[in-house]
Amino acid sequence: KEYERLFWPTLFIVGGGISRKSEKWVPFLSNKTSVVPAQLRNRAGIVGAAMAAEQGVKP
Repeated sequence: KEYERLFWPTLFIVGGGISRKSEKWVPFLSNKTSVVPAQLRNRAGIVGAAMAAEQGVKP
């Protein structure tokens, strides 16, 4: 709920290991913003980091 208050997002996309079993925990969330698992599931972070490195994005 704190992220909703601070940023007013329209969607939360979760990746990593928790995205594989999102159907077990997403229904228990009390936030108003929709939550969906990343399409790449556990590989979302790895692919995003590789894309950032390829584009020369610095931390």
